[in-house]
Amino acid sequence: MTQMNPKRILLGSVIAATACAALAVVDFWPFPGWQTLESTSDVIVARCLQTPDPFHSKTNNFYIDPVMINSDMEIVSVLKGGTKPGPVLLASEYWPRQGEYYLIFAIYSDGSYTAVAPYRIVPLGAAFNTNVLKGKRLDENVRLLLRYRLDQLNEQLRKGQEEKKLLEEGLEKTNATLPAKK
Repeated sequence: MTQMNPKRILLGSVIAATACAALAVVDFWPFPGWQTLESTSDVIVARCLQTPDPFHSKTNNFYIDPVMINSDMEIVSVLKGGTKPGPVLLASEYWPRQGEYYLIFAIYSDGSYTAVAPYRIVPLGAAFNTNVLKGKRLDENVRLLLRYRLDQLNEQLRKGQEEKKLLEEGLEKTNATLPAKK
């Protein structure tokens, strides 16, 4: 695990706060569409190095803003942009989990990325194989990653429906065996 430099965290927080203030209107506008997002952002695939704990982290005795979460990430693939693979700080509204991969549409400035709107971070899970990205164009990779995430969500929904059905059956049987309320 990497140790965060307090100056780096503070700088990242200042950059994130400035970016949030400048881009605060983003959340008020409708989703611009994947093509617009793709054309106006750096597009990377990154892995979370450590799950952040924004409510218990301190920087120079000031609590980190719980709206913007600073995360240690490792860029594993640059689909679009001028950065290179390696460690980077990400400021976003998303709480990434250690070891999991993410498709990120972000703005790069002063050594860190900012992804203000929630739709800018697409979780890919811990089992994602980055080798599938090699040799493809940006639009092909984005489509592949969105399809991958959609398939994950569909499987989660299917399993959630099965669990819901079992819980509802359990409640029905439990209610049938309980004495009536007075």
